[in-house]
Amino acid sequence: MKTIIFGGSFDPIHNGHIKLAQKALEVINADRVVFMVAKNPRWKSKRTDDEHRYNMLLLGLKDHPSFIVSRLELDSNKEINYTYDTILEFKKEENEELYFLIGYDQLDQLDRWHKIDELSKLVNFVCISRPDYQINLKNATKYNVLVIKESVSSMSSTKLRELIDVDAPKEVLNYIIDNNLYYIPKIKSYITEKRYRHTISVANLAYHMALNNSLDASKAYIASLLHDIGKYVEERKQEEIAKKYDEDNYKLISKVLYHQYTGVEIAINDFNIKDEEILDAIKYHATGKQNMSKIGKIVYASDKIDPSRGYNSQDMINECLKDIDSGFNYVLSENIKYFKLKNMEYKNPLTIQCIKYYLGDKYI
Repeated sequence: MKTIIFGGSFDPIHNGHIKLAQKALEVINADRVVFMVAKNPRWKSKRTDDEHRYNMLLLGLKDHPSFIVSRLELDSNKEINYTYDTILEFKKEENEELYFLIGYDQLDQLDRWHKIDELSKLVNFVCISRPDYQINLKNATKYNVLVIKESVSSMSSTKLRELIDVDAPKEVLNYIIDNNLYYIPKIKSYITEKRYRHTISVANLAYHMALNNSLDASKAYIASLLHDIGKYVEERKQEEIAKKYDEDNYKLISKVLYHQYTGVEIAINDFNIKDEEILDAIKYHATGKQNMSKIGKIVYASDKIDPSRGYNSQDMINECLKDIDSGFNYVLSENIKYFKLKNMEYKNPLTIQCIKYYLGDKYI
């Protein structure tokens, strides 16, 4: 049997990890990949409880029968778990051909690993490297490393922890919410508990809309998590920010809509969001605008037809899941009908432009 050991802190597991493991499994024609969760990685400051990291691995890998999660290091009483010692322990239980998967950055440091000469006789090292990356040929040759040239995902656990990218199994994202991990406490600090429940409901709906429409679910999810982040900023500050982002129109827009601009400011300054499509979706989620991106349409629609709002929006949800373009038009038209029924003011320049662009003058 061929087994690949994939060690790491997995704080948390993301789709980049899974793609690396899948590629190694395919190239080596191995029988399984064992994800070895590091208890006390010396090269990283541990952030998250061992059990949370382990549980997220189980959830993230549940649809991959060739992937196993090991507690060997987690259950160890050793102060330091060197890879050499871990492999010796693993071999006591399993007598098979072992491969050890590393990243191209780890290859540069391989000669500094504890008992590396002995370790290289126990396992076959495998390194997956970007095609354009200049690998450490000296270490690769000395330790007989199998180098696989492959386009490597730029996804990282740091990006996931900081809400820069959430390209991870949805079960992992749900676990992060349920256990108040990483970015969740920060989001909660800006909004009320009621608004937080709405935010999570919108984000989940937006995620599924994006997937069903073959769009970037990560972008839709992030934009939705942050769409109301500016809701409770002091009113005068919101007006200043609205003027900064839309000097031509802000005085013609209801102040209750200013939070879309404040949300962009917070997303940039406090969450380090740089993706223009995410920022644009936040910026116009309340008013809409002409020529919206599909992600922008998803965030707008998900906010308006969020199931937690307490009315039956299932027909509109179904249409958005099927086709976001026609679904968005449906939501927009129903939203205008609601405003007229309730005699609510909606005729700001941005919303008027949005209605004319997508529905025509008859809906004004």
